[in-house]
Amino acid sequence: MSSEMYDLIIAGAGPAGATAARAAALQGLDTLILEKQTFPRYKPCGGALSSKATAMLDFSLPGSICERAITGARVHFKDRVLEKHKGYKLTTLIDRSRFDDLLLQKAEVAGAEKETQKVMDYSEKDGFVSVKTDKGTYQSRFLVIATGCQDGLRSRIRGRDGRDCMGICLVSDVKEDDEKIRARLADTLDIHFGVAEGGYGWIFPHRGYYSVGIGGISSRLHHPRRAMLQFLRKNGFSERQELHGHQIPQGGNNRRSALGRVLLAGDAAGFVDAFTGEGIYYALASGRIAAQVIGDASAQEADQVYERRCEKEFGAELRYALFFSKMMHRYPETFLRILACQEDVLDRYIEIAAARISYRDFMRWLIPRLPINLLRTL
Repeated sequence: MSSEMYDLIIAGAGPAGATAARAAALQGLDTLILEKQTFPRYKPCGGALSSKATAMLDFSLPGSICERAITGARVHFKDRVLEKHKGYKLTTLIDRSRFDDLLLQKAEVAGAEKETQKVMDYSEKDGFVSVKTDKGTYQSRFLVIATGCQDGLRSRIRGRDGRDCMGICLVSDVKEDDEKIRARLADTLDIHFGVAEGGYGWIFPHRGYYSVGIGGISSRLHHPRRAMLQFLRKNGFSERQELHGHQIPQGGNNRRSALGRVLLAGDAAGFVDAFTGEGIYYALASGRIAAQVIGDASAQEADQVYERRCEKEFGAELRYALFFSKMMHRYPETFLRILACQEDVLDRYIEIAAARISYRDFMRWLIPRLPINLLRTL
């Protein structure tokens, strides 16, 4: 057992954990990151960094991480295709492995320590948290759990999620020549609805490869591998690709995100856009808030302050995203046809990624334009 008492221990060095560690270290807090993997490590992800997420960073991303600037979207539904471009950047496609590694390096430069150890358990005692790893035991005034949604540590705070509140994704990096990628998609995200129950498929044009994947609600996407192989085949890719699967929590549901001296951040807290599955912005935001609260609040109120701060900053946005997602999945034919066939709806929706409007703004604009008979059932 380490005899040192840290101000903050963080389980997990992804975007939420690394951001919390850097923010805490910059405040002068004695901070330790415990991460089971050696960085850089592969992260299965579409790799789209929204403008809202980019705005959270107080430093510029190097060109080695930013692979393509996206200005438009191409949406497919059955035999219909609608493409819309903006005169500004909507999102940036990044190398997630290098991005996460950079965030961790920033945390270490700020003064946070990092150990490659897996957190196995924790217990809260009088005035501190005891954290047990596969190599030892550490003590800290606070613990932030940022190990994602598949780690059982989070269930101690928020319980277990039902399959209706969880998504499942399969993704593959399909290598291709950059000239062919530019000819096919250039600066466009390719989105396919109707290929995964409760979700969508995507083809994102990275540097030297496509990120190809599908995602849907766990309770409805019964054969994800079969759906993924069909999606690859239909879009002209070989089925002999390495597939990576992961779960995604559906944000906007009523969950606890803190209890006593233990706070959840990022995916571990369920802070993910329920419609798109985007979670990097919420990871960065919640990690920063966690560090600020721990630096400012007393132990008796840290959990309550943290939940209030997260609610104020992005709670309503997550609920509106969930509401939109549920509408889409309840009446998929109607809503997907609207999104994929009405240019003004797609034009307005993609402004969310660019942080030009919020989900709340979008829903208030959309609802008066929906069919009256549909509104009566909502």
